[in-house]
Amino acid sequence: MNLAKLKLFLSINLSFFGGGGGGGFRGGRGGGRRQQGKTPMNNQAQNRQFNAVVSELKLTKKQSQQLHREISGNGYGYQEIKDIAKGMFGK
Repeated sequence: MNLAKLKLFLSINLSFFGGGGGGGFRGGRGGGRRQQGKTPMNNQAQNRQFNAVVSELKLTKKQSQQLHREISGNGYGYQEIKDIAKGMFGK
């Protein structure tokens, strides 16, 4: 695993499990919101997961927007997002 992928992996997982700031599973500043499905509560971690899939599968901007509309509000985790993207775009 190269250094860039390792950094991305660590940033996603540290945010997901509550390290490196508020949010995640350990409370933090959530304003009473609840985690939905496997998605991290921290929006920045959600964005990193989504962007990692877009980057890894080399999706176009249009494909990225279609994927975002498809997954929004469903509480999908990283692997589920990746599987949905592969199914939608055959990558």
